Amino acid sequence: MRWTLRLMALLILSLLSNGAATADPPPVSDSFAITGVRVFNGSEVIPAATVVVRNGRIEAVGSNVAVPQDVPTIDGTGSTLMPGIVDAHSHARTRQELERAIQFGVTTELDMWTLPQFAARMRREQERNGAPYRADFFSAISPATLPEGYPYNFTRRPEAPTLSSPDQADAFVAARFAEGSDYLKIMLEDGSLTGLDLPILSRATVQALTAAVHRRSRLAVAHVTEQSHALDLIQDGVDGLAHIFPDSLVEPGFVQLAVAKGIFVAGTLTAEETFVTTDGGASLLADPDLAPYITPEEAQFLLTPGPPNFMTQQNLQIARENVRILHAAGVPILAGSDVPAHGLALHRELELLVQAGLDPVDALAAATSAPAAAFRLADRGRIAPGLRADLLMVQGDPTVNIKNTRKIQRIWKGGVEVEREIPAPPHGH
Repeated sequence: MRWTLRLMALLILSLLSNGAATADPPPVSDSFAITGVRVFNGSEVIPAATVVVRNGRIEAVGSNVAVPQDVPTIDGTGSTLMPGIVDAHSHARTRQELERAIQFGVTTELDMWTLPQFAARMRREQERNGAPYRADFFSAISPATLPEGYPYNFTRRPEAPTLSSPDQADAFVAARFAEGSDYLKIMLEDGSLTGLDLPILSRATVQALTAAVHRRSRLAVAHVTEQSHALDLIQDGVDGLAHIFPDSLVEPGFVQLAVAKGIFVAGTLTAEETFVTTDGGASLLADPDLAPYITPEEAQFLLTPGPPNFMTQQNLQIARENVRILHAAGVPILAGSDVPAHGLALHRELELLVQAGLDPVDALAAATSAPAAAFRLADRGRIAPGLRADLLMVQGDPTVNIKNTRKIQRIWKGGVEVEREIPAPPHGH
């Protein structure tokens, strides 16, 4: 939910920063084996397994896998190994934000609006050396919206690409993919929940956009905060919703259509929570497994109340119930944070998904295999032979207690281990 003035202010500040990228040191080609570890492979649990990684790829996984003599061995007794986390709704403008994400086990971010120059730098870096010490970055870059529509009613960026009619859709889509977008994001925000009156794209234009996207074998996802607009979007061809709507309880007809069309939904319950209360942020700060790794800037965000708005605790409960109903019907639910606390907020999102009614195993899938499948990232999100060794090892069993994802012991991206760093205290302390 990105119509909050608070989040928009942070977004505008980040857009004004240059987002200079620093070069990674050359990646280390790593091979190792983890033994006696509980494995959540993206869909199910292997109680005690061996996982062999060679040159950044998973070579073998299973309860009867032999350990090669030429690789170092890590004892995983008492720990759980899971795929690196995939955040299905983020907004990054600087490399540092992606570095922060991986510190909390998020190895891939699916960005929903950024600057083309930044996206191009991140893509080149990933192609050059795999960017082992930050999260991978995929992005929609510039969203489809009217010149005077959301989000440019906040940012007033006249240079931003926009469209106003169906006949402009094909050229708009072609330009987005030419500039490096991995998928298209469509904005359909009329401002009702924030007291604004904003114009939105016509249904004919949305239909033309989704058709142009699908002709190019790509995905169209949509920002929406109201059930009525979400229903139109599904009928008009979008592949997924970037948020769960909090305005009304999901109706049976919507559920049936969502299942029939095969769409996915990113929960972004954490972002919606920030409209109403800072309790979730305070709980992250109070968690002894997270607190030492939280920067002062992240702490400030977590404790800053949202601006006046129409959201209430009832809206939060509606959002959670909608997630539960759609999940129970078989609609893929994806874990997405949509807040500036990169990586950190995803652990709150997992907790909220469980509170919404998902089993911890399903919540873990929502942050690993489900977003990888939804966004067609076939090389990650699971622990299986041939896939990238994007891995997170935690103490205990998060398939029983979801908060155990916070008990991070080790992180690997592409088989290269990421060193966790405790941030320096504020100047003068």
